[in-house]
Amino acid sequence: MKKIFLSLLFVSVLLNVVNAQPTTMSSTHSVKLEFVVEKHRPLSNPIRPKAPEKLPTPPEAILSENVLSFVDSHTEYTLYIIDEEGEEVYEVFIPKNTSIITLPLNLSGEYELQLVSGQYCFYTNVIL
Repeated sequence: MKKIFLSLLFVSVLLNVVNAQPTTMSSTHSVKLEFVVEKHRPLSNPIRPKAPEKLPTPPEAILSENVLSFVDSHTEYTLYIIDEEGEEVYEVFIPKNTSIITLPLNLSGEYELQLVSGQYCFYTNVIL
């Protein structure tokens, strides 16, 4: 009986520790971005491939306020930020293996973030 009581007590304490909420809130909010990948086709060349090809692995990145941080090394990209009307509001070249990009502070709201490398486009929606 003593073993059962101690086991239940241990499980109860363990669950309380696991479910504990921090009492202070961080002033920054970081979000791990989940990119979708598709083949980038300029409108002037809408040729479709004959067979399905393996798409590259999307980059791993974290957005914290207006700072985009890449988790791993990567190829070079052109970053486009597209507003809700489909208009490009920002464009910048990102050299190979750059780890941090600061996005403009004047952007506020929901945007589509696109990373284009060669014939591939990685995109995700973000709130700035």
